[in-house]
Amino acid sequence: MKSWSEGCERMIYSCTNEECLWFGEGDTLPDACPRCGQALKERREEELTGDEWCRLGLYWTEEEPADDEKALACFRRSASLGSGWGTCNLGLCMEQGIGIQPDLRQAVWLYKQAVEMGSVAALCNLGVCLEQGIGTPQDPAGAASLYLAAAEHGSARGQRMLAHCLEDGIGVDQDHAKAVEWLRTAALQGEAPAQTALAKHYEFGVGTEQDKELTVRWYEKAVQGGDPEGMCCLGWLKQTGKWVDSDPAGAVELYRKAAQMGSTRGMVQLGDCLMDGIGVATAPDLAVEWYKKAAKEGDREAMFSLGLSYELGQGVEQDYTNAALWYERSAQLGSSAGMNNFAELLAKGRGVPKDLGKAMEWYRKAAEHGNVYAVYNMGWYLEKAGNLDKARTCYEQAKEQNMDSAYWSLGRMYEEGLGVDQDLKQAYTLYRQGAKQGNVNCICRLVRCLAQGIGTRQDLSRAQKLGSELLAEELSPQVLDNYGCRDELVMLLDIMNEIKE
Repeated sequence: MKSWSEGCERMIYSCTNEECLWFGEGDTLPDACPRCGQALKERREEELTGDEWCRLGLYWTEEEPADDEKALACFRRSASLGSGWGTCNLGLCMEQGIGIQPDLRQAVWLYKQAVEMGSVAALCNLGVCLEQGIGTPQDPAGAASLYLAAAEHGSARGQRMLAHCLEDGIGVDQDHAKAVEWLRTAALQGEAPAQTALAKHYEFGVGTEQDKELTVRWYEKAVQGGDPEGMCCLGWLKQTGKWVDSDPAGAVELYRKAAQMGSTRGMVQLGDCLMDGIGVATAPDLAVEWYKKAAKEGDREAMFSLGLSYELGQGVEQDYTNAALWYERSAQLGSSAGMNNFAELLAKGRGVPKDLGKAMEWYRKAAEHGNVYAVYNMGWYLEKAGNLDKARTCYEQAKEQNMDSAYWSLGRMYEEGLGVDQDLKQAYTLYRQGAKQGNVNCICRLVRCLAQGIGTRQDLSRAQKLGSELLAEELSPQVLDNYGCRDELVMLLDIMNEIKE
């Protein structure tokens, strides 16, 4: 018979297994169903129901390569025959531009029609549109109501989306415990993304008691279900040895699978392992390639990592201009690390014109996002500008978040009486605290205090031991470029020479 989609002779066929109901189209009748292996039968297009036209449309979306125009035509036929399933899929084509230019308002209208026809999937799709303002004004409460209706109809996706609203207080009162209940219901139905979300609640003790065993169990189930986010989460446990045996190589395998499935988080984590040689041979050039793939997909963490690669010349030629470009892009997408590092380049005039005023603006934004490095850096430049009171406030805030460099800066202020009454004992205490965290500048100052009896009893043997151990280390260029580090090391060398004499 003539194909509905072409002028050539083609046939439509379906599986005879009522539990499979696979549909396809081709020049000849295949020997068996590619899905279940049972016999196929030829079908006449005039006898197909709306749902069967929808199944044929799905066949065209799953073909290699997919034929979006044929899929769209099938969904149109399905919708015209009153199929809520087909109408929902037609709405999805309109929303995502599958086989046609996107038309968001038309997509919303189709989802509403599909809901009237009883499509549970359309409840979720329409809910997303209302939640995010896609083709219609935002209506968080309306979205939550639609997710609830889908959840009560047994939709695992609806249950997960409702849990998301309960977690973040979107259209409903925030209730982490209820969110966990709905996630558990969806997870028990085998919905892999819900299993990952449930595991996160057990991992961090949100809405339920923290539970190591259930965390690992649900992440493993999510991985079995093919959820890339679950792969990244379980991979992180294996990489860090948290609650499972340390297995960096196993972590890399999970990151790689997630990355190959299109997960930008997987791409970044795989890139980090390749960059640092964690569970795999060091390969900075390959790491950069993964960062680029994730950055192309709009991942802000990948953009930051790509900027860092260009700044340090790891996996690519050092290029401050490209570093600034990627830091700024990540910053504009909300990366506090990107904000801080872009500000650093602005402050130093690397890759961009030097602009301390603009740098301070980005530091403030990063600090508002909780970036402790930005808080410290603001203090550094405020100190350089002579604003010692505000500088000390920044250093104190950074110290409260246990940033090691803050101990050195505060110690200097107390040692030298910068904006505070001189207090040598307090200075020594701060240097000692920072030295315990491995801060090079604090170790240098601690050696000086011990060698000269500043704020503590003189102890030349201990000073010599600490100084010799530090000088024997091979410090990275990144450490040497930290604020004041080179000057502090010069001071240390002078002190060590005095001790020898």
